[in-house]
Amino acid sequence: MTFAGGLRPFCLIDRYLLKEIVACFAFGLGTFTFVLMMGRVLRLMDLIIDKGLGIGVVLRLFLHVLPFSLMVTIPTSVLFAVLATYGRLSSEGEAIALKTNGVSFYRLMVPSLVIGVAATLATLWIMVSLQPSSTRALTMLVHRLYQTKAILALREGVFNTDYPGLVIYVDRLTGRGESLAGVLIIDQRNPAEHRVVIAKEGKLVDASNGRESRSVIHLSQGNIHTNARDSTVRHRNLTFETYDLQIPTGGRLGQTLERPKKGQEMALGELRAHIERLKKEGGQVLPLQVEWHKKFALPVACLILVLIGSSVGFRLKKASRGLSVALSVAFAVFYYILFAAGESLGARGRIDPAFGVWYPNLLLALIAIGLVLREGREGLLTARPRSVPGVPEDRPRSEPSARPAAGPTQSGSH
Repeated sequence: MTFAGGLRPFCLIDRYLLKEIVACFAFGLGTFTFVLMMGRVLRLMDLIIDKGLGIGVVLRLFLHVLPFSLMVTIPTSVLFAVLATYGRLSSEGEAIALKTNGVSFYRLMVPSLVIGVAATLATLWIMVSLQPSSTRALTMLVHRLYQTKAILALREGVFNTDYPGLVIYVDRLTGRGESLAGVLIIDQRNPAEHRVVIAKEGKLVDASNGRESRSVIHLSQGNIHTNARDSTVRHRNLTFETYDLQIPTGGRLGQTLERPKKGQEMALGELRAHIERLKKEGGQVLPLQVEWHKKFALPVACLILVLIGSSVGFRLKKASRGLSVALSVAFAVFYYILFAAGESLGARGRIDPAFGVWYPNLLLALIAIGLVLREGREGLLTARPRSVPGVPEDRPRSEPSARPAAGPTQSGSH
């Protein structure tokens, strides 16, 4: 039993193309993921070197963030792999040879479709199962880190504004970030007064209990300048040897574990139930509806990009990995710009959430279908033998006429 084009399933050509696509996909996935995660990797290295976090904790942070990058890099890597494989097949003349021998373009697309289906299922699993659990685990881990090491939010030589109501400037961090030198703190938590604390040294002390996450900066050798907000005349200057400034980490830094889950942290069933409940209560459901459709639209994009990559790759005459990378990035950027715009408009109610998330797929699907049909039609014309005008197609081959061997002429006189 054979497929269309006279090739058996999983024949040598299929195995050859699958091997090439998988190799290019692995290369692209590693490259694109590294580039996308490079900023986070540098930050994680800083946590190991400067902040004294263990490698195990940093590795957990990296693994929790990784699914967000894979949602972007898997479709891009699939497009790159198909472009690189079929582009090389075309540039080296192998595609023309296969078409001339009756192997259709649609038959040659089968290995790429297999990879596209696998990438779609992998991305769907990440979106539906892995991403919600990773997001929730990341939130819990960050909460515990800030509960025990709130100093992670401080950076030297920068006005740190992450603490609610406080602006903290540290000239230098020493002792793996546990000791502070040259501290300036602007305390705006009291609405009746404006307080500025200047200290020569400081040290962060964890003062958390079972119900509240907070830290204390133990300051030494400094001054406290206090002004009433309703008067510029009343000013107090206090000198201290030691002073403890409490820093509650409950705002943006210390996300409490009891807070309601966000859309990205919900599994598919939880998200659907939450949407139905908000509809009955008259709540805001548009962002959640956008999140629901995202879980399916991004995986489907893998199949659409495979169709585009196959047809465009066959048209490349001089293909290289550099050109494939450039085309892949260009298509991916174009797609994600459309996707981000539709997601934003759908979440704000400017357009229907479903249309906002799915219209980039619909647009690329129309482009992909047009490219595939055009390449398939040209492939049939290439494979069809052309007749020469005036010469019958089935003209029998003429046999050379038998001639007697010419012998030497003899002449004689009688």
